[in-house]
Amino acid sequence: MKEYQDVVTDRFNNEEDLNDSIYSPNHPIGKYSRKYLFTGLSVFVDWFINKQGSLKDKKVLDVGCGSGEILSFFAARGFLPENLQGIDLSDTRIQRALKQYPNFNFKCGDALNFHLDDEKFDLITSFDLFSHMKFEQEIITGLKNVNHHLQEDGLFLWYDIFSKDHYSAPENSDSWGFNKRQMINLAQKAGFELVYYRPFFKLFFNKYHSVYQVKRFPPIMVRIMEKILPGSPGNMLMILRKNKY
Repeated sequence: MKEYQDVVTDRFNNEEDLNDSIYSPNHPIGKYSRKYLFTGLSVFVDWFINKQGSLKDKKVLDVGCGSGEILSFFAARGFLPENLQGIDLSDTRIQRALKQYPNFNFKCGDALNFHLDDEKFDLITSFDLFSHMKFEQEIITGLKNVNHHLQEDGLFLWYDIFSKDHYSAPENSDSWGFNKRQMINLAQKAGFELVYYRPFFKLFFNKYHSVYQVKRFPPIMVRIMEKILPGSPGNMLMILRKNKY
């Protein structure tokens, strides 16, 4: 697998119009994945509100924030813009985020060693970030850094790609996912314990990711296929908290 810093330099810093990206809400793949991911995140936010109460004083940090779309979702659900912060290694993406969401706080930094003046957050999120990291120790270092910036009763939302084994990634891949046990073990080594787990989408026959099939089939058909065809999760979401023991 490629080094994450090289992926940022060669790919993310050279992104042009995101409307052409498969992750754009205007692209069939982006539209489909956002719809069902954001539906799942809404369930989490409802639970978070029930647990934590008012969102007015709750601080959120998105590590690997890209252009800020995830933070935009949390703002729409009631978190105050001034309490939303994102950090990303790509200066190009941070500049785009600052332009698109001027009321949020964005900084350019590395997940492995960012320091925010010992600021603590009630919720830290990470979407498809750690799957870019090649070695176990750097993943654990990044997760420990997340742990350090979390309030004692705060939560870490880790969403990432599924694969059978992170450490068998092809040499030319930009990223490679984890299996459920690997994510849990890595989180435990960084001082977390699992609170909640939910799979998203599906890897049909352990080979074809369902969200990419909306280029070939109507979304409703893909949704039915996710329910009936065999396979593994396409992505996984874990809610983690600091280990109390």
